[in-house]
Amino acid sequence: MSLDLDFALVLEKGPRSVQRLDLSIRLVAPEGEVTALLGPNGVGKTTVLRAIAGTLAVDSGSIELEGRLLDRPPDVFVVPERRHIGIVHQDHLLFPHLNALDNVAFGPRARGLTSRQARETARGYLERVGVGHLAASRPRTLSGGQAQRVALARALASEPRALLLDEPLAALDAGTRVEVRRDLLRYLADFAGPTLLVTHDPVDALALADNVAIIEDGRVSQTGTLAEVTSRPRSRYVADLIGTNLVAGTASGSTVTTESGAMLTIAEPRSGALFVTIAPAAVSLHRREPEGSPRNRWETTVAHLDPLGDRVRVQLDSPLRLVAEITGAGAAELDLREGDRVWASVKATEITTYPR
Repeated sequence: MSLDLDFALVLEKGPRSVQRLDLSIRLVAPEGEVTALLGPNGVGKTTVLRAIAGTLAVDSGSIELEGRLLDRPPDVFVVPERRHIGIVHQDHLLFPHLNALDNVAFGPRARGLTSRQARETARGYLERVGVGHLAASRPRTLSGGQAQRVALARALASEPRALLLDEPLAALDAGTRVEVRRDLLRYLADFAGPTLLVTHDPVDALALADNVAIIEDGRVSQTGTLAEVTSRPRSRYVADLIGTNLVAGTASGSTVTTESGAMLTIAEPRSGALFVTIAPAAVSLHRREPEGSPRNRWETTVAHLDPLGDRVRVQLDSPLRLVAEITGAGAAELDLREGDRVWASVKATEITTYPR
């Protein structure tokens, strides 16, 4: 059974409610699959997990797990400890006064197991995640990777029907992150319920998630597999996430008129409202108006230069605010500076279109 979300809530934060978060979420997380929640900072991803966990009540709508209502105001609100949901936080949140074994045994004890049964269960889960030898260790003595494994064991030992992972790898160093990500993938493959993963890292989403949901402006703006979402981005956030250019426009035949009034020639005739994507590497820069095959050419201004290893990403100003990516040698040859006037060109065959 799936985790079904169709709820709205308004959260006001700050001493004088200077921040307001207005969420209206519709999403289905299938059982046996990992759904990654991605979106800009402060958009409400962690708040969605809090609502599912029951530490924050929704204002309207419903949250349903395996056909069981968890929250539907004003009549239904299941308290967190009865929701059967496991949570792994970014900062672990292990009980500092308990050793690793008793941290993991907490969930089974809360389910009614005897102390001996709970500790036997906890020991098994610690072994399963590779830290059985740390059973007697207190949280303060654990490394970041070890603490995160204990936190995962604690979540799994409660035998949850759904699993919530809130930036579980964000606090780890690069080497530990790769190792824990690999282990986490193995554990999640055996979990039968739905899993929601909050992350800012597309690498984590690519490695761990079956599906992704993009949250922007308090709404789910796009869902699908990562390949589906990244192949057809529908917002600036997703385009920036995968490093491509996204332009909205209206097509008539082989001409697309963008929202800024600029025109692009495309290879295949289209009609109606559409999105245009252009890879930064497909945007060529010239000091003079180019000759030859490119049907799309325009004069523009260099707004910003961003060196990335042996490449340089060049942010262009109007009429089309695109990013061009050129080699360091190419940038040196063009002797580019912010504010310089240059010519940009794109071949029609390098432009991808799809309906809005």
